[in-house]
Formats: sequence, C-alpha cells, structure tokens
Amino acid sequence: MINKRMAFLITIQVALISGCSFFVPMEKPQVQGEQLLFWMPGAISVQVLSDWNEWGGIESAGGIIDPVIGRMKKQDNGFWTVDISELTAGSYRYAFLVNGYRWIRDLENPETAVFRDQVVSVILISD
Repeated sequence: MINKRMAFLITIQVALISGCSFFVPMEKPQVQGEQLLFWMPGAISVQVLSDWNEWGGIESAGGIIDPVIGRMKKQDNGFWTVDISELTAGSYRYAFLVNGYRWIRDLENPETAVFRDQVVSVILISD
C-alpha cells in the first residue's frame, strides 16, 4: 500500500519528467475579433454580468439574474468566450458569474471598480 508521502513523491517525479507543465500558468490565447476571455476549465456555466446587459437582469424590473443573459461559450482549452463587438464606445464594468453563484472579476484586467459592494473589472471600448 502506498502511503501519502510516497504518492506525493511520485507526483513530483511525474511533474518533473513531464517538463513541469503542471506548474506553468495558462496563457491567454490570441483571439480574433472582440471577445472577453475567461479561463475556468472546471466550470459548468459562466456568464458575463455587466453594465451592458443590466448585470444579467439584476438591474431590471425583476432583479433576478437571467441564466441566459451574458452566457459564455466554453472552448475545448478551458477558456470561456463571449462576443463584445456590438458594444459602443465607452467604459463598462463587468464580472464573471461562475456556476450561477460565484462572482469573479477578470484577473487578467487590472482596471477595477465596485458594483454592489463587489470588486468588478472595467473595460474601455474605443471607437
């Protein structure tokens, strides 16, 4: 029977043999067009909630997030994408809603603001 320490050492050896690819962070791929990208390979669903879609319905009459608004498409490489090419010039706040309950700001974007006591990201769309 393999104990925990032995299993850990085997895992480290496999990682070293494979070129330490387990420890290399995923890089954002180049995408043509205007898309938001979010890397969350284990997610079941991801939505972008933002100024441009009334925060998924929170700001509309019902005040409930619509699971269809801002739905992102999962790619085979673990990235989620959504087209933002229709946005007009301006500054927009946004965040990602993972699996219907977890708000996450775009960690690849250093520009932040606050929406309902949540730190969210800001994107500037130019002409």
